[in-house]
Amino acid sequence: MDDESAIPPPVVFQCASCLVIVADSLSWVRATSELRTITLASAPEGTISVSDTLSTSHDGHDLGSTYASFACANCSAVLGKIYRTTPRHLDDLRDYLTFDAAALKNYQVGTEEPARGPLPADADLDILKPEPNALAQRLAIMETVIMAMHDEIESLKSALGSSTDDSSLSENAKAVNAARRRKR
Repeated sequence: MDDESAIPPPVVFQCASCLVIVADSLSWVRATSELRTITLASAPEGTISVSDTLSTSHDGHDLGSTYASFACANCSAVLGKIYRTTPRHLDDLRDYLTFDAAALKNYQVGTEEPARGPLPADADLDILKPEPNALAQRLAIMETVIMAMHDEIESLKSALGSSTDDSSLSENAKAVNAARRRKR
């Protein structure tokens, strides 16, 4: 598989009420399934308007959070929240645009599919972008694969009569060798 097919094309998000484009996935931060939201770092200038009023969440996954609502600049439909204070588990949402998934339609650039409506209530947003714990798990798997590849390269070098002495290795290779020895 080549690199171009590994990177999905961007997703464009539209206001579900008036279909004006309000953002795209190039500024993706995360999806939060418990809130049914998609958080982005930015939106094109002039597409949203932010309320001057702060509100506090009194229940749910964002209990105790303080936020300003934002709306579509074209039709004034409320699109989401900009969290100003959050509980620790939502710290990475603070000061970003957290869109309510039900307030958006979306389509993937370069596909012939029409814009999709709001996500169904049972949609799994974790599939869109993993949470930090899932990323850590994937990184651990990648580390294991890289270590196995390193072992294979070392055995190939030995078979070819190459030197595997640490004195001829770069600092990165020395670190990999040290990590490999610790794991054994």
